[in-house]
Amino acid sequence: MTDEQGTSPEARLQRGMRRTFPIYEYVGLEVRSVQDGLYRCFVPFQPGNMNHIATIHAAIQWAASEVLGGLVMMSLLEGAPFFAVVKKVSIEFKRPARSGITTEALFGGERAQRFRADFEETGEAEFRLEVVVRDEDGVEVACAEADYLARKPRKTGG
Repeated sequence: MTDEQGTSPEARLQRGMRRTFPIYEYVGLEVRSVQDGLYRCFVPFQPGNMNHIATIHAAIQWAASEVLGGLVMMSLLEGAPFFAVVKKVSIEFKRPARSGITTEALFGGERAQRFRADFEETGEAEFRLEVVVRDEDGVEVACAEADYLARKPRKTGG
């Protein structure tokens, strides 16, 4: 699906993420899906993303996992003023990532509806995201769990 300017939601959110957080430009993060409850990003295997043993650096895997929560909020609350907070991320590294990585999480249906309803009713909403990190052969190299909070800006007195 594309908007009136012919830009996909993925391309629009990728531009926004890279503009707001230049690290995603540097690592070459691509937003591959933000539709139908499927959130997916890809980070290429390139020298700037590698560690001392020629695998994708742990920090890159962490960042590519954590960004999915931001994409959930940006896509579900698009057009609404909010600020996003990551409250906790835990990641388990299972195998060396010797190729580009894909991070993926599911957050749709009733969970997405409840998140949006809580945000509208109370001015904030929390959610947990489970992320799988796979190499280019589809092998799971890491998994992460993260807790997030979206909150409407507080009104200031004046």
